Amino acid sequence: LTAQRFIMPFYHLVSNDDCKHIKHLYPVKTVQQFEADLDYLLRHYQPIAATDLNDVLNGKYNGKHIFLLTFDDGLRECHDVIAPVLLRKGIPAVFFLNSDFIDNKALMFRYKVSLLIEQLNNSNPALAIQLKAQRSDSALIQQTAEKLHYSFDDFLKTQQPYLTTTQVQALLKQGFTMGAHSLNHPYYEDIPLQEQLNQTLGSLAALQQQFGITDKLFAFPFTDYGVTNAFFEATLNRQKIDFSFGGAGFKHDVSPRHLQRLAMEQEATAKEIISTEYLYYLLKMPLFKNTIRRG
Repeated sequence: LTAQRFIMPFYHLVSNDDCKHIKHLYPVKTVQQFEADLDYLLRHYQPIAATDLNDVLNGKYNGKHIFLLTFDDGLRECHDVIAPVLLRKGIPAVFFLNSDFIDNKALMFRYKVSLLIEQLNNSNPALAIQLKAQRSDSALIQQTAEKLHYSFDDFLKTQQPYLTTTQVQALLKQGFTMGAHSLNHPYYEDIPLQEQLNQTLGSLAALQQQFGITDKLFAFPFTDYGVTNAFFEATLNRQKIDFSFGGAGFKHDVSPRHLQRLAMEQEATAKEIISTEYLYYLLKMPLFKNTIRRG
């Protein structure tokens, strides 16, 4: 009924550990839950690689149920946990990297927030709410870290949450695809167009220089909400990006080369998440609300 036969599930990481930099942001699926998600997808859809995207647009997969699996933020578990599972099951994937964070050179501000909330340990709920509301690497985050005597540098050195250069190279040799996810993961809605372009094209250039990556794939950090047509005119339409990716679920957008993905890190199974998304799509069809309008 929906004619949505191409779906794009996305995750950040998979782990059986207590990931303190993530736990106060969104649910983390265990290896068992992740494998159950994949088994459901494989029963109902055929996996494709990023190299198949042009064939999708050209109609090669018309009538087939297919999925492209992607992962954001370039976290260490992509190498240690996720890749072995995908290789065993024969599933290609795209890993989107923040170029400023490779080799654990810096830490995304939202991960800092989760770590600080963990340190607060329910001692100051009002401050925890304030921290969660931060949309940048603000003074409040640094002030709170100083008051708690917490070192983000120590966390980066001891935990190494991000992929290293060696790990990225290993994933590339295993046949996985790498894409850009901005330099340092800002909210694009909060920054001007020129900075959006600098973040996007700068991260693509950094990956090409460091790893020789020529695929021009870009996934928006957080969301593409508030991004205007001017961005896509300057990137997709000028072939500075081959494909871009949002996270709004089953939606159509300004270009067939801008693809919306489905977030899988929810307290639900793949079957429940995907079935619910199909239902929402059907409910919005009479209201013509399945297409994103941009200024």
